Amino acid sequence: MTSKNPVRVGLIGAGRIGSFHGESVARRLVDAGLVAIADPAEGAAAKLAATLGVDNAYTDVGAMLAQPDLEAVIIATPARFHTNILVQAAEAGKAIFCEKPMSLTLEDADRAIAAARSSGVPLQVGFNRRWDQAFAEGRAAIDAGKIGAPQLIRSLTRDPGPFGADPDKIPLWTIFYETLIHDFDTLLWLNPNATPVEVSAMADALVRPDARDKGFLDTAVVNIRFDNGSIAVAEANFCAMYGYDIRGEVFGSGGMVTMGDVRRSSMTLFDKNGVSNDTWRRDTEHFVHGYTAQLASFVNSVRSGDIGDAPSGIDARNALAIALAAIESVSKNAPVRLG
Repeated sequence: MTSKNPVRVGLIGAGRIGSFHGESVARRLVDAGLVAIADPAEGAAAKLAATLGVDNAYTDVGAMLAQPDLEAVIIATPARFHTNILVQAAEAGKAIFCEKPMSLTLEDADRAIAAARSSGVPLQVGFNRRWDQAFAEGRAAIDAGKIGAPQLIRSLTRDPGPFGADPDKIPLWTIFYETLIHDFDTLLWLNPNATPVEVSAMADALVRPDARDKGFLDTAVVNIRFDNGSIAVAEANFCAMYGYDIRGEVFGSGGMVTMGDVRRSSMTLFDKNGVSNDTWRRDTEHFVHGYTAQLASFVNSVRSGDIGDAPSGIDARNALAIALAAIESVSKNAPVRLG
């Protein structure tokens, strides 16, 4: 069943996550339709468009933004292109969903926020963890005062192994900009009304030590102190051989809430080899509901003009500020004050 007047969405970026978002709009959302795809790589947009039954494919983003019936865009390009495309889309009057990170500098974050505000278009950022049922229920418990005042907070991301990427093709500081950025947003979100005041980080190449001299980092731990006295820890690693491991925890004065599970389900196998569980192996499997729910929320914001409680440009800027402080802390081997 589809809506009589679906929101007309264009996808910018036909890579792995872009393709998944495109499929979500085309096949999983009832109130939206995918009407165009753009990607500068020759043939990439056309190939995905053929797969998803989309009529319009472009290699030029500007040409897609000029399509008369286009109402909104999803930006899923490599991170270094996000801000310029976001500003271009805002100036074209399109509602914007931008994958994280929204930008790589605070100046670009401010530029993106200002562009969306000036054009009066909704801007939502892809922090999908907020839409996961366990994390959403955890935040609800915190809001209801069920754990008291937050004291210790933890968020972790361990990507599934084996690690097979070429370190030379991974941009410097990716573990902070693109991996831990999720954890930074999660920690801020799970500690409402608190402001980070100090960041201390350590990082190394433990998965691929042979790439350490080139600046590659695949393992990191970040400590964050907030102005309400709470202390948070974010950690990441590019190679968890047992599966895709995403978890969160908030310990408070009156209790604790935990979120996330590497196990695909509560089904446990008992056999001659012992006891075992199947585990998540891809983000698009683990967070399929979260990925879909965030786009459904975005579609609603296109209709209403207001993103509500969804992650905003300001939220993206706040997470980026922690990422940049973590990078500075690693570079200087010292804590970094914020504010």
